[in-house]
Amino acid sequence: MTRHNNPKALSKTGSDLYSAAKIAESEQESIIGSASVDQLYQEVLASYVEAKQNQVGVIEDKLEGLVDRQKASLQSLRVNAPGLLAMPSTRRAWKSAQARQQARLQQLTSRLSAVRDIKDEMGLHSSKIEALATRKLRAENPGLASDWDFMRETERVRQALLRERKPESKKLSVGLSHKKILD
Repeated sequence: MTRHNNPKALSKTGSDLYSAAKIAESEQESIIGSASVDQLYQEVLASYVEAKQNQVGVIEDKLEGLVDRQKASLQSLRVNAPGLLAMPSTRRAWKSAQARQQARLQQLTSRLSAVRDIKDEMGLHSSKIEALATRKLRAENPGLASDWDFMRETERVRQALLRERKPESKKLSVGLSHKKILD
């Protein structure tokens, strides 16, 4: 009751309320602004992920075709092996060609396996493709990435402040209820 009778206390409460209202307004504007940054970031990231998925699909298809052709080439080379009466130099050349064809097949197979791993593998929080897309987005759009990082950090700070305020408001409400009981 004494607070309402004291004009200085009343004006202090009014300025505190005004400050709190201004802070709340700026937080709301920040959230509204960050929603558009978040939405833009997510849309751009989705387009990069789609492009990476298409890229992996094209590479996988090309490598599968190359592996199939290499297998056919190696099979053709085996069918055309030199006969028993062939010269030793011809036999060495054939073995050398066969070894090169086999090495090329192994190289293509390992590349195809690596591409499939990228396509199917999951990272810590997302797929490998999403990680590659995020890296590309950050390299090509550093402004958007920094705005998004700033928005995320602001949201983390806001959430931390809200968590800190909850115990204080509980203590205040418990204190007020005890005061009412005593009065």
